Amino acid sequence: MTTIPFSADRWGPLDAAHALEGSVCGDSLTHTTVGDTDWWRTTARHQVDGPVRGFWHPVGEGLEVSVELSISTRRRTLFLYVSPTRWVKAGIEFDDGALWNGAVVTNPYSDWSKSRRGPADSARYTISYGGNVVQIYLGDEMIRQVMWFGPTRDGDADVDAEVDRVFVGVMACSPQEGGAEVSWRNFTLKTGARPH
Repeated sequence: MTTIPFSADRWGPLDAAHALEGSVCGDSLTHTTVGDTDWWRTTARHQVDGPVRGFWHPVGEGLEVSVELSISTRRRTLFLYVSPTRWVKAGIEFDDGALWNGAVVTNPYSDWSKSRRGPADSARYTISYGGNVVQIYLGDEMIRQVMWFGPTRDGDADVDAEVDRVFVGVMACSPQEGGAEVSWRNFTLKTGARPH
């Protein structure tokens, strides 16, 4: 597992119009959220304007990305992007007056799973991706697995299409008001996906 400092040249926005700006200090990145931003896709709504910072990386035999998140009151996540209709965000979310461990898998529509965050819960989230399987971990515990995740060939769900590279990084949004300070630290990248 290799630590990728947020100061490394490879980091940049997925979309220049929604760049995640922040201050870098060693292996940490701090950002102030922007209001009315989100990543969410349904038949009625397609919003992908939450600021993102990351880099493109070859999939090869799979990969695993991991980061530690600060505990605060807005959405800050680990992010993996395959295409406009295939992406994952996993992290700490504030909803209904409480903190949650959450994962949104969009394949092609967003499906949100969440569990109440406990005081002893890990701050490290990991996304493992390879062979069109995605697994999401909180600490060492798998909290979500999708056995078929990725693009199709010619829109046919029966035909898998392989991707050569994915965009990995971090994302923060505030679907309502902005202004929350969020941070990430110790972003790591490992070649190879976990067995499933």
